[in-house]
Amino acid sequence: MKIRTTEQLIDGVAAEISWRRKELTDLRYLLASAIGNRAREETMTRAGVAMLYAHWEGFVKAIAEMYLEFVCMQRCKNSELADNMLAVVLRSYFHALGASNKIQASVALVEFFRTGMQKRSTLPYRRVVRTEANLSSTVLLEILRTLGLETTDYESKRHLIDNQLLAKRNHIAHGSALELEPDDYLQLHDEILALINLLRNQIENAAVTGRYLQPN
Repeated sequence: MKIRTTEQLIDGVAAEISWRRKELTDLRYLLASAIGNRAREETMTRAGVAMLYAHWEGFVKAIAEMYLEFVCMQRCKNSELADNMLAVVLRSYFHALGASNKIQASVALVEFFRTGMQKRSTLPYRRVVRTEANLSSTVLLEILRTLGLETTDYESKRHLIDNQLLAKRNHIAHGSALELEPDDYLQLHDEILALINLLRNQIENAAVTGRYLQPN
């Protein structure tokens, strides 16, 4: 089903977050039940970090694509879109310019601004969001700017995202030994869930307030 209304977007985001939170809560419970058995603690903390990262990356990508689909379905003219959204529309033109020295690529861009600004936007929403299977804070901030969202709260969490989550996940994914105390994992778990909730609220507010539109 296409995401055409704010209600559909909010419902889609709620469903996306619900199953992820349940799975992470189950993992948290399993870790708690392993306390006192060092071997099991290590196994569950390693599994927890890997799963926590997977849900974080998966949620960011899924919810970003939902929002772009919602914006696309609003049937806005290109001239009505906020700068960041218009930049998404124009990416294909810029790529063509960079890949060719022929005048036709430049002409196509000129024609867009002469005649295309008052046409309905064909904002792409599939395969636009790229986490690069390595969602560093730098990649995350680029996604947020693409969506036109505030980045300040995430910038203050760079160390958490890059060193506490991503680096540890990479160690585990590459088969390296990693020691992490259960309490450290539980703190990381809570902080990443807080970021997930923050992004959820930002996306929903952006849809409700029309942040994707050019200010009057």
